Amino acid sequence: MSETGRWLAEPDDESRPYFDAMRVSKLRLQRCDDCSTWFFPFHKRCQNCGSTSLSWADASGRGTIFSHARLRREYHPRHADRLPLVIAWIDLDEGVRMASNIVDVEPDEVRVGQRVAVDFERFPEDAPAFGDLVPVFRILGD
Repeated sequence: MSETGRWLAEPDDESRPYFDAMRVSKLRLQRCDDCSTWFFPFHKRCQNCGSTSLSWADASGRGTIFSHARLRREYHPRHADRLPLVIAWIDLDEGVRMASNIVDVEPDEVRVGQRVAVDFERFPEDAPAFGDLVPVFRILGD
């Protein structure tokens, strides 16, 4: 991280498609061109078949809560006025697991197995990463 206090990683040549997609509110992940396995985080070789033919594709952004916890302490200024914050592992429909926040729900209402959809949250004006979008998830209705 090049900027003091910045809390998103700086894109490099390998991760740039992921970050570029976030800037337009899309969740883009790597996918093997040979066996169609999806990846997150980023890889140089398919962890399923060994191929080096990988490309980037838009993911559905839908998944299921695998596990979750509440953050009750402010570890970063971004957490101010947002506690308790729900941190969750999301099993995306594409077969990968990623960590994110569950937003716009009471923490006691979050359950393992709930269906979620990705959304994007912009860092506020006073944050070091102002303007950056990050993926968050919202509970899907029945």
